[in-house]
Amino acid sequence: MAQRTLTPRVSVLLPVRDGAPWLPSALASLARQTLAEHEVIAIDDGSTDGSGEILERAARRDPRLVVRHTPARGLPAALELALSLARAPWVARQDADDISHRTRLSRQLEWLECHPDIDVLGTCIRLFPAAAVGAGMQRWAAWHNALLTHEAMRRELLIDSPLAHGTMMARRAVLEAAGGWHERGWAEDLDLWLRLFARGARFEKLPSVLYGWRQHRSSATRTDPRYSRSRFLSLKAAALDAGLLRGGRRATLVGVGSSLSRWHETLGPRIERRVEMRPPHAQTIPILRPPLVLAVMAPVARERWRTALTRRGLRELSDFVFVA
Repeated sequence: MAQRTLTPRVSVLLPVRDGAPWLPSALASLARQTLAEHEVIAIDDGSTDGSGEILERAARRDPRLVVRHTPARGLPAALELALSLARAPWVARQDADDISHRTRLSRQLEWLECHPDIDVLGTCIRLFPAAAVGAGMQRWAAWHNALLTHEAMRRELLIDSPLAHGTMMARRAVLEAAGGWHERGWAEDLDLWLRLFARGARFEKLPSVLYGWRQHRSSATRTDPRYSRSRFLSLKAAALDAGLLRGGRRATLVGVGSSLSRWHETLGPRIERRVEMRPPHAQTIPILRPPLVLAVMAPVARERWRTALTRRGLRELSDFVFVA
């Protein structure tokens, strides 16, 4: 039996809500980590399917696992409780239906200790089982796994979450200084990333696939209204108000089709002018007046626009931003 260390090097936050079918695999993936000096803070968030009992049995086998049971209060509250119990200077995440590669914690910690300028480190992911992975999620995973640097993630923040929540390892002090996780009725991970970026935290992502994100019908990503399109639009609109459109600036909205209409409806009076344009035209770009909000869905199209606008002398995130 593993002995609980006096000073763990990493605290893993594991919120659990009715994860019984997958929880044993998630716990096993953490128990076999090559980094032995870690603790797992598991919060049973009002489970009714026996997840609490699974956690208690596992804790009797491995004293590195700390279990707390609470009424159902939601993911941000569970994470905040887990963070308050964490003892290590580095905090990692794991979801109860996912699995981590056995070297994940050791490789992330080693990399962070060698790069003291980085505050938040993710990894590349794989989606499984293959039969449950649709084309949309395949495109998302390819996009996510291509964003490895701080700047690459920063400029795509309003497309989607550029760092899969479960892959995170971060400085506990940085998380605490940013106020941790908030319950605002929308995606708590992107909300946190936006606040951390705004405070100057530095992000990076290992190019190795060290995390398996399980796909299933009851996944919170598919069932929780906090991850619906309308809530994401509200979150991104609030980020625009705090960033590119702060001070009441009104934008030129550029795009095509349903995405253009959706963003026009979302931003409403924040839009000064709406321009329907698919590829960037050399003759038209000079008349587009910043700030520009570009509702461009395809990564290849964003790169065309990014190149054209940068050549004109415009600065991303100061003069223009991409949304999806």
